Amino acid sequence: MTVQIRSRLSLLDVAAAVLVADPAAALADVAEAIGISRTTLHKHYSTRDALLTAVGHRAIDLWEQAVAAVDTDSADGGLRALTDAMVPIGPQLAFLWRTPAFDHSCEIGTRWEAAEARGHAVLLAARDRGVLAADLPDWWIQQTFYSLVYVAAESVRTGHLAPRDATDRVLATLLHGIGARS
Repeated sequence: MTVQIRSRLSLLDVAAAVLVADPAAALADVAEAIGISRTTLHKHYSTRDALLTAVGHRAIDLWEQAVAAVDTDSADGGLRALTDAMVPIGPQLAFLWRTPAFDHSCEIGTRWEAAEARGHAVLLAARDRGVLAADLPDWWIQQTFYSLVYVAAESVRTGHLAPRDATDRVLATLLHGIGARS
């Protein structure tokens, strides 16, 4: 991997964090957060839409890598491994999940659906192993899991949750809820 490609990847990660914090952030704001001039940012991405699309693809790349590393043959169907992989990429996923422009992008949509299907397979494997309730609709399990990943990633970002505790907090909440223990 060349230095230029490494720079571009971290540039996209910083851009995602800026755009999650402020979806209306101008390119100048993104460039400032990255530590480059707006002109330099324009050399890489000529328009805001081009930057948004690149950040979206970066988020999906990370999501695909996270899911590809999961072994669904484990005792929990890969649920812990998926959580471990998804929490650190929470800002990128939040950007992907919260950017309405992607609802109309066939290219992003196709990749998103494929990544989502692979993640969904992990959740189904966990349910097949009795880790998740069999009587809940698939969409509810998936959306609840995504919500908890998002909250954990945000809590790590704001300093409310230590990164090493995030997976346990997500899984405890997913598997046991937030009701009082008897």
